[in-house]
Amino acid sequence: MNKNNVVVNFPKPKRPLPSLHLNADKIKAVMPKVSALKVFAWMWFIVRWPVFLVLYWLRMPVLMVCNLLSVPTMIAFLFGLYAFPEHRAMVYAVGGVSFAAFAVHWAYDSLLIWLSL
Repeated sequence: MNKNNVVVNFPKPKRPLPSLHLNADKIKAVMPKVSALKVFAWMWFIVRWPVFLVLYWLRMPVLMVCNLLSVPTMIAFLFGLYAFPEHRAMVYAVGGVSFAAFAVHWAYDSLLIWLSL
């Protein structure tokens, strides 16, 4: 045989695919079922990201307001404990405002973390 004339043996032709209309029951049995839980998970994913992005966009103004309330009222609370011991209700109200602003700050960040997961 000449080196320029090379014969390549191709594999045997494959058998034809079975017709689908005969095996429809077998195919339906193997296909995964779409559950309501998967549909809910996709709906939650579609709703969650826009809400997260809007809340994340508003994070700086919300935290700025919380810090503007929390830090000065904490200083006023500590000063009030020393300077106005007879006005306990006023001092504790200022301390409560400080703590509430801190709690809103913490809750907002926790909400963002929960939405990002």
